Amino acid sequence: MNGKSLFLAAGVMALLSSSALAATGLKIIDQIKVGGSGGWDYASFDPATHNVYLSHGNAIASVNADSKAVNPALVSTNGAHIAIPYNSGQMLMVTNGKSNTVTLNNAATGAELASIATDTGPDAATIDPSTGRAFVMANHGGMVDVIDLDKKTVLAKINAGGAPEAAASDGQGLVFTHLEDKNAIVVIDAKSMKIKATYLMPDCDEPSGIAYISGKGLILSACRGGVARITDARSGREVTTIAIGSRPDFALYDAKRQLGYIPSGDGKLTVIDFSGVKPVLAETIDIPTGARTGALDPDSGRLYLPTADFGPAPSGGGWPQALPDTFRVVVVGR
Repeated sequence: MNGKSLFLAAGVMALLSSSALAATGLKIIDQIKVGGSGGWDYASFDPATHNVYLSHGNAIASVNADSKAVNPALVSTNGAHIAIPYNSGQMLMVTNGKSNTVTLNNAATGAELASIATDTGPDAATIDPSTGRAFVMANHGGMVDVIDLDKKTVLAKINAGGAPEAAASDGQGLVFTHLEDKNAIVVIDAKSMKIKATYLMPDCDEPSGIAYISGKGLILSACRGGVARITDARSGREVTTIAIGSRPDFALYDAKRQLGYIPSGDGKLTVIDFSGVKPVLAETIDIPTGARTGALDPDSGRLYLPTADFGPAPSGGGWPQALPDTFRVVVVGR
């Protein structure tokens, strides 16, 4: 093959690659009204029941992804941050940031079955499948509280070395969180309940959302400065960075389709392709302003992004207030 043919072939391959990356087929396919007032934080999806759980004001709302049935106040809370389903979808673990507690609730009725005191400001959390233990990020207290969900007790309190923000698990005994005030990743051994490593990320300001990229051994971090950082989970080495929107607060990974997602409050959903040797930007999808967290249905690949309509921006600056009774779930799919 001569030089001109090589050049043309390379150009064709580049175009084919670009087309493949852009053709995710993702778009907004539905919006489900929840209503009520107040702010919101994390969302979660239960594969067993197909319920989406949303922290909203002082309640956990539920939306069934199939029937679209809505319960705007399934669980009464005190500063809800996240509700994580467990025990085959029969139970919920809820973090209450204002009362410094975790409650264990019946997922069908919302009834509280136990209340467990935590360190200050319980926020994000994850349940490690290998041990069944819950790891609660007490952001204001700088601690990670480990909870035995069966015995309903705190097993250990881990000094994170900063303010833990967001949580993820590799499913095999490692738990990851960010230190948003130290620009770092903390790796916790779920069995020993001790810190295994801390990785500094000097180019990732105030990291928020975190996701573990299974099969690749990578960590996806959403950074406040409009950057996603991908880190080698074994060494802490930076693999690459990708531009994202502003005001991100969550990260998700669809292992079935090898796609990562970071929703941002400015109305951008960044899609990252992890199928190749190196992660690359697949596309950026326009979503409603304020949709900065979300949940993933691992089977269908649909995303459920909570948001609301907003009033005018304050004259002195800052984020506008959400308008009452406009809270909803934006569904992104194919």
